[in-house]
Amino acid sequence: MAIYLTPSPYLHEQAYSTPTLFWHSPDLAPSAIGPAANATNVPLDTIIVIDQMRPMNVGELHLSPEAPIERRVDEHIPIASKCTTFYFSEPLKPATTYNATLFFGDKPISWSFTTTAEPYYPRYEALPSVLGIFVNVIISAVVTSVVGLKAWKKKKGENAT
Repeated sequence: MAIYLTPSPYLHEQAYSTPTLFWHSPDLAPSAIGPAANATNVPLDTIIVIDQMRPMNVGELHLSPEAPIERRVDEHIPIASKCTTFYFSEPLKPATTYNATLFFGDKPISWSFTTTAEPYYPRYEALPSVLGIFVNVIISAVVTSVVGLKAWKKKKGENAT
């Protein structure tokens, strides 16, 4: 079993909290943005998600107060949609209202959300790796065979006398 301090190299998206509430801007349809406008108690390890029903030109994200963005992931989903996700390099500040502005081409869309007052504690993940499972099966089979062989030889030796 492998134990990783998040972010996990295998399930990095699980190292973050995904928004549970999304909103639809009347100026920009069809798309859903999370965290939702005026959302409260947003986890400090949240991500910004823009789920687009049709691919759009998602530009830069600006937050005030500023929060460093570690990476941006653009995922194309069949048939004609796209999801853009912004990951922060550190947790957001507790009990803080963030004003977000996202540019779609030259058109800015703005909203705000407030983070939770709860302190941030990194989560731990215990993930069985594929290789770990294989090794565990092999070791179990070898141990079972050795113990079984010893028991068989012992029993065979008792029967010979």
